[in-house]
Amino acid sequence: MNLQDLKSKIKNGALFCAEFIYRYRRYFLAGCIFIAMVLVLFLGTSSEPKEEKTSTKTSANVTKKFKTNNNTELDALINDYYVAYADGDTETISSIATPVSEQEISYIKFYSAYIDSFNDIKIYTKQGLTADSYLVTTEVELKYADIDTPAPGLDFFYVETNEDGKLFINNTYGSFNQNNNIYEMDSEVSDLISVFIRQQDLLDMEADIQDAYTKALESDSALNTFMSETLPAAHAQWHKDYDAEVAAAEEEAKKAEEEAAAAAEEEAKAQAEAEEEANSYTGKTNAKANVREAADKNSTKLGSIKSGVAIKIYGEEGDFYKFDYNGTKAYITKDAVTLDSAADNDTTEQTSETANASALTEGTEITLDSTINIRSQMDSSSSKVAVAYAGEKVTVVMSYAEGWTKVKYGKKEGYIRTDLLQ
Repeated sequence: MNLQDLKSKIKNGALFCAEFIYRYRRYFLAGCIFIAMVLVLFLGTSSEPKEEKTSTKTSANVTKKFKTNNNTELDALINDYYVAYADGDTETISSIATPVSEQEISYIKFYSAYIDSFNDIKIYTKQGLTADSYLVTTEVELKYADIDTPAPGLDFFYVETNEDGKLFINNTYGSFNQNNNIYEMDSEVSDLISVFIRQQDLLDMEADIQDAYTKALESDSALNTFMSETLPAAHAQWHKDYDAEVAAAEEEAKKAEEEAAAAAEEEAKAQAEAEEEANSYTGKTNAKANVREAADKNSTKLGSIKSGVAIKIYGEEGDFYKFDYNGTKAYITKDAVTLDSAADNDTTEQTSETANASALTEGTEITLDSTINIRSQMDSSSSKVAVAYAGEKVTVVMSYAEGWTKVKYGKKEGYIRTDLLQ
């Protein structure tokens, strides 16, 4: 291969890489290394500058020349970040750079597998929005596994001081979030960065890194192949796998939510049935009557029932009783049923009154054996004042011959059928 062919291949590879990175810029290099062309994409090349709202004083600090870092704490912070990134140590990264999304963690684990180390790190700073914050630019040599020539690059960090006076990387302004908008960015900091990225000293640094990057590709065909073919293909696969993983997790979460809703519905249904059973009472048909599917004379007819048949009643709905019909909840008109308690009251009213008075005297505290509805009136169809559960206590206020007892339940008072308390 002659020199001209080599240059052509390198050029085509670089163009392919640039096109790929632009297409997938939402994820590519994800807050780690900005090779020169990636930095151009991140910093923006729009001919229409973003509206700048930062103060004149803050802008003046940004327009000053870069300072070579001499802050040992900042130096340790940036170097620790790079060491952790190369190792895929997302736990350490999350402790010194915050916030870090699940998506970025996935990317770091993927990308770090191709990295040996970050070398020859040079740190330059400008003042951030506050006196104890920094706009940090780093020059770095990224050494990929099994490739001799390192790739020159630029990186950016926004570093702040926390409440304990310790420096940390505010990852909201890292490239990953800049490109994915996972976390909301403060407009003042964003405006400050928009001023920062247009400064000539940074543009000059970009140009130098771009030149060094191009020369690195020209000098090492393995690096060129990696950047133009291997890494883009690997990234595309990660992207596909991550999307599939997210879709599967969403489907699993949806399934779990549906199962939880179904379980809650089933539990509520079981509790309602238990309450119905606990508050059930008996009666007897006094005439032949139709059995309906719903409390409506026009609803589906399930059958008919003869006069004189004993039935278990679970409640009232309008002009109908809800009752057990061969193991199914069905409805029958009230006028076709005589309640057992009502029949007893017609013949033994005085006896019942005496029995109630002696068995349930005022002030008697009763521990419930089952769940019972406490009604606002002496009527099973009246509104519920409360629901008292098995094991709880009620206090008798007065028992009535009508087969109901007025009780006190906590701070509430209402009525319970007397037979349910005996």
